[in-house]
Order: sequence, then structure tokens, then C-alpha cells
Amino acid sequence: MKAGGAVMWPLFALAVLAVVVIVERTITFIMADKKHCTLAAAKEERLLSLLDLVAMLSPVLGFLGTVTGMINAFKSVSKATTVQLQVVASGLYEALYTTAFGLIIAIVATIASHLLGIWLDSLCENQKK
Repeated sequence: MKAGGAVMWPLFALAVLAVVVIVERTITFIMADKKHCTLAAAKEERLLSLLDLVAMLSPVLGFLGTVTGMINAFKSVSKATTVQLQVVASGLYEALYTTAFGLIIAIVATIASHLLGIWLDSLCENQKK
């Protein structure tokens, strides 16, 4: 978390939110499937759209981390009397770390949203029969 800079905290919050929604929806769908109970489709889809929001915001925040990391790298270069690789490397590390973390969150949230959407559709079809 520390290596990625300040942008890592909102990314971490999005990761936690995605995990909570994925676990909660999975448990809800398992219970609904076992009990054959009716689902309020609008409510279920609204919660799945939260995963889509996480999938959209994560790469943007990761890119913001890239920009702030690059700013820090160039700031370090401008303050240094001699430019060494170590001066630039810390900012680049921060930049790449946040980008990777944002992309990982987006990939997981997108896949989970798609699979849970398919599961919701099958549950709704089963209830119509």
C-alpha cells in the first residue's frame, strides 16, 4: 500500500467493495437457488451495477496513480543535482504499482459482474417456469 502512494487507498476501498459485493451476491444467489425463492430482479441488478462501477473506476484511479507517480519522479529529478536511476525509479515504481492494481481490480470486477449476471438471468428464468 505504501509503495503505491496515496491513490492506493481509494483503490483498496474499491477492491474491498468489489469483494463484499461478490461474496454477498454469491451467498444470496446460492440461497435463492436452494430455496427456490423469488428475487426482486431490479434490486439484484442494481447491486451488480455496483461491480460495473468499480470496474470502470479502478483503471481510472490506477491511471491517476500513474500520473502522480510520474509527477513525483520528475519532481525528484528536478531537485537532484545528478540524475541517477534510483531517483527516477521510486516514482516509476509508484506509477506502475497503482496501474497494475487498478487493472487487476477492474478485471476481477468485470468477470464477476458478467458471471453473476449470467447466474441472475438463469435464476430469473427458473422462477418463470
